[in-house]
Formats: sequence, C-alpha cells, structure tokens
Amino acid sequence: MSKSKTFVALDVGSYKTVAVIGDLDETGKLHIIGFGETLSKGIEKGAVVNPSEAIKSIKEAVATAESNSGFRISSVVLNIGGVHIESKNEKDFISFSSSNKEIDQNDINALIEKISEKFKNDNIQILHIIPKMFVLDDDEIVYEPVGLIGSKISGEYNVITGKVNSISNIKKVVEQSGLGVMDIVVNPIASTTSVLYEEEKDLGVAIIDIGGGLSDIAVYKNGHLEAVKSIPLGGNLITKDISFRFKISKDIAENIKKQYGVASIEFVEFNEVVEVKSREDEETIKLEKYEIVETIEWRLTEMFEILRKELEKTGLYDRLNAGIVLTGGVANTPYIQHLAEKIFEKDVRIGKPKEFKAFNEKFYSPEYATVIGCLQFTASALKDKHVGSNSSEMFNFNISDTFTKFFDKIKNLF
Repeated sequence: MSKSKTFVALDVGSYKTVAVIGDLDETGKLHIIGFGETLSKGIEKGAVVNPSEAIKSIKEAVATAESNSGFRISSVVLNIGGVHIESKNEKDFISFSSSNKEIDQNDINALIEKISEKFKNDNIQILHIIPKMFVLDDDEIVYEPVGLIGSKISGEYNVITGKVNSISNIKKVVEQSGLGVMDIVVNPIASTTSVLYEEEKDLGVAIIDIGGGLSDIAVYKNGHLEAVKSIPLGGNLITKDISFRFKISKDIAENIKKQYGVASIEFVEFNEVVEVKSREDEETIKLEKYEIVETIEWRLTEMFEILRKELEKTGLYDRLNAGIVLTGGVANTPYIQHLAEKIFEKDVRIGKPKEFKAFNEKFYSPEYATVIGCLQFTASALKDKHVGSNSSEMFNFNISDTFTKFFDKIKNLF
C-alpha cells in the first residue's frame, strides 16, 4: 500500500448518531482520526420516524467529526439495522460443459447471480451475500474454489436482506444531510467484524449487540455465518421503566441508569439511597438504589429470556461452544455478564472493539463496536483492492467508477 486511505462510518442509532473517520496507513493499520456524536432524534428502533430531526442529528455528528479531524466528509459507509433485516441460507450450482474446467471469478459471480435471482422482489433488497462453503463435483468441500479444476461447482451462501422502503428512508435522510452513501453494512456484521475472534466462529458463538432500540444477533458455527436477526429490545426500555416507576423524566431516568445502574440486586446494599430531581427545576427526591437496580434487572432478565428463545430457534443453541458475546451500549452495565450467564446458561464475555488505533480510550468500549466494525469492514475491503484516495479531503466514492464497481462486489462477495 503506497498511500493512506481515509473514509467514514456513520451509525444512525436509536439512542445516538455517530460519525467516525478512519485512516488506513501504509502498513494496513486502521487509525481513528475524527469523531462526532450526538443524541439521536427522529430514529426509533432503526427506522426513520421524523426525517427533519434525523437530518439535524446526522449533520451535527458529521460537523463535529469534520471539525476535530480537518477533513471534509462527502460520503459514508452506513450502518443499518431494524427488524426488517433478515437472513436465509441458500444453495445453488453451476455445471460446465468441460469435465476439467478451471474455475474463475466469473464462474463464482454467475453462481452469486443465480442465488440473487431467488430473492428478486420489489419489496426487499439484498445487502450481503456471504459465502459459507463450496462443493466441487458433488464431492469435495472447498472454501476457495477459484483456480481449482472441476465439472460442477455448488455454493452455499447466507443472504441478508432488508425492506426496500426502510433502507430507502434511512439513505434518504443521509443524502439530504449532504452526504453520499458509498455502501451499507448491516449492524450485526459490523459488530462481528470488530468484536469476534475466528476461533469463536469456528467453535460456535452468538454475538448480541444491545443498543438503544434494538438487539442485533449474529450466529456462527464452523467459521460460517448461520443466522442474523434484529429484535426490538434495547436500553431505551430500561430508561422508560425507571421513568415510569419513579415518576421522573426520561432524561433523568437515563442519567440514573448510567450513574447508579447495575445488572443485579446481588451487588447492591438494601439501605443505599440516592438523591435525584424528579423533573428539571423540581425538588430533590430520594430513591432506594435497590429499587433502581431491581427495575433494571427485571427488564434485562426479560430481554435475555426473549433473546435466548430467538437463539434456540436457530437450532444451534446447544452447539454454541464459545458461548455468547455481549456488545453494544447496554453491555457496559456493571455485572451484566453475571446476569447473562445465569439466563443463557453459557459462558458470556463482553465484546469490545479491537485491532485499531485511536486517540481516545473510549473507542474501545462496547458501545462503539458497530461503528468501529463498519470502518474495519471497509478497511479490509480497501486493503484487498489497493484503492487510493486524496490525502487532504474525503474521497468521494460515488463519482468514481472504480469505487462503484468495487463496493458492488463487496456487497456480493463479503
């Protein structure tokens, strides 16, 4: 790699909107060089509910990232989530007229096209087609068929799709913020990229990214993605529970959750009291910390029980030998690992982003797993393709034929 490459990930979440600028240096190492975030407005559970408010949040996060980096942002890789995201395993094959055909990339592209045809629907859009394995001549299982000799190649892929209208709505508010969308990465794939280890994928693992409005799940076994799912459960529910139980504003409830919240009453003294304001400019009230934590534990327990049932539906729950990896903002809750292990009855670890350099330690927190993973997904693609960029300004993928073709391939071949 002769030049550094600079690019941006944008995560428009239910709780906050984050723009992160990454630079891929000459050695292939990813550095975080710019950052902006703001509380999200106009987004609920991954869906746009108020476009003008969502645009304001995006512009604010991007402006902050530009200000502290010195780069102008023109295009972004967009994280996307929502209950409309689904995945399905699909198989197909191609037979050749010659019994000793050398398989090339055009053959794999043709196989991918056959898989894609099965998802032709005006209401859904393919976001990723991820290879699991190939079978050569109905006999040998291979993982990189290009260059091998055969008369038939079969392939199995995990195809991730989303609803066209939902995708269009989030893209539209990004574009109306003055940005181009150079590619889309679904949230669980991004989180996986930054958090999981290859040996975990081989052994069998489920990653659960719990954000403000959604819990995104990805399940791996034998090194392959098996299932992706998004559930409308997140930390905002805990905030609402605290607000309702103690008759306080959601903003104050959110602060209480962050300042005093832990995941289990096992780690709280019964007689501990905290003082808060019930509303802005109102008198101080006293709350039992035990009751605050009790409220949090109730909701987390319910969420984990629902998530366990979703994982059991995959048929792989008993084969998750590497257990569960929790990430996302809610994973910062003290003692959440302890509670999760009780509910899931498996080993649980807290997943933090890895394998990058940053100017602030906070980027290694679980809450940034998705947006950092989006950068890493893009960085991996750029390293493979040796794509150059300008050194003083964000390069614009949308005006370059090379970039357009490149990212079309990435969506299909990741």
